[in-house]
Amino acid sequence: MKITFTIGFILLLVGVTRAQTATTYVTEIVTDYNGYWRSGTGLDLNALLNPTLPDNSQLLLAFMVNGQRFATGVNNQVLSDKGLSYRPTRYQALPVAGLSSTFTGNTKVALGQLYDKVDNGASTPPPANNFAQYLSDGAQGLDLGTGVANLPAGTLTFAINSVVQTAIGDGTPDVLVTQIASPDNLGDQYQFLDAAGATVGKALTIIFTDVPVVGNWTADFYEASQTIMGLLGSFTKTPRPLRLWAADFSAFNIAASDYSRIKSFQIKLSGSSDQAFVAYNANALSVTPLPVTLTAFAGVAQGSAVHLTWQTASERDADAFVVEASADGRTYAPVGRVAAAGTTTQAQRYAFGYQPPQPCLGYYRLRQVDQDSTSHYSPVVAVRTRAAAVAVFPSVFDQALTVRLPAAASTSLALLAPDGRVLRQQQLAGSPAQDLALPGLAALPPGLYLLRVVLDGQASLHRVVKW
Repeated sequence: MKITFTIGFILLLVGVTRAQTATTYVTEIVTDYNGYWRSGTGLDLNALLNPTLPDNSQLLLAFMVNGQRFATGVNNQVLSDKGLSYRPTRYQALPVAGLSSTFTGNTKVALGQLYDKVDNGASTPPPANNFAQYLSDGAQGLDLGTGVANLPAGTLTFAINSVVQTAIGDGTPDVLVTQIASPDNLGDQYQFLDAAGATVGKALTIIFTDVPVVGNWTADFYEASQTIMGLLGSFTKTPRPLRLWAADFSAFNIAASDYSRIKSFQIKLSGSSDQAFVAYNANALSVTPLPVTLTAFAGVAQGSAVHLTWQTASERDADAFVVEASADGRTYAPVGRVAAAGTTTQAQRYAFGYQPPQPCLGYYRLRQVDQDSTSHYSPVVAVRTRAAAVAVFPSVFDQALTVRLPAAASTSLALLAPDGRVLRQQQLAGSPAQDLALPGLAALPPGLYLLRVVLDGQASLHRVVKW
């Protein structure tokens, strides 16, 4: 479980950006838990942390960086009533555009232990299994009491429309990332991307064991890999630390000449990231929710074929998903089309099977097409297929042999004597999967023979016996 963000100065050490001073951390947060909850400072080995552990939803009202408190705009009146000084700003959770990987048995939906209104146990029915919901729920999407733990390794992408140039280097954090469970020493990489998926500025890799705890909370961790989420006793009513880290655009080396290219924010997940939300400064970024919220996209090899699956959390005026394939990861061509659900707030699951021309490492993406013909691209998944196994039967033959062949662009067969002499051979071009009979073998003398099969340049040798 691991993930987070803040503003300040970045040092590069052996290719990894590690927070080095307290000025780069969020050192205090204020939430609306029980009306008002103020964390500790995150300093002095956590001795100054608030001993009260929130156990339900809690909206982020303010956070402190470099000694400056920034209000999120959720409820500034509470801050004023408590006599806290703050800079009025507005933060909003970024909408999830896509997750390139699927949940494993280690992935959990993290909820304040009383979020389901059941103390020290699971609710009936269990909470909805919709991970994107928990990364953008609550007022302005800033609920620290819900999230996802151990997001699977892959890429998590958030949509952005445009960036305000004057926000670069203005001292107000532009990105705020949360880490709501127990980090390890693996790093997540953060970067802004252009429409083509190229990095704008530079990527930052953050090691969250370097970021001090600013507070603690109590959570239940439901099994996100299950359609009906279960809750194990060992993950019930468990305390976890809170960490936050924020950054100005300048920390990513976003130059004035580059800002207009930014179209998304992406996290390369280590496999142990724990997020409540990724928020943005609404005065620095313009964001419009995507018509389709893609929550999962994955591909697996099934012999020489590719099986692609994806899931959406919601759809608005969606027309279709065009599946595109590439041999080099740069040039893509459509290989199929799957109709979308149209408009729905219910999770949808899709699948598509594809047979590449030959076994290879292939790259696949979705082009989601809206009813007005606009389109958006998913993250890319890579799948390596291998030639299907060749079967030869019977292994002891009399009159004929049968060879079970997968589909191939080119196929050659040769029956060899033990000394390597070619006794029979046959060539096939563009052959489908089939059972091919090799007749006319009755005249061969009894003994051991070898059948050599070459599929698209890949050879296999099979021993058979004539009796």
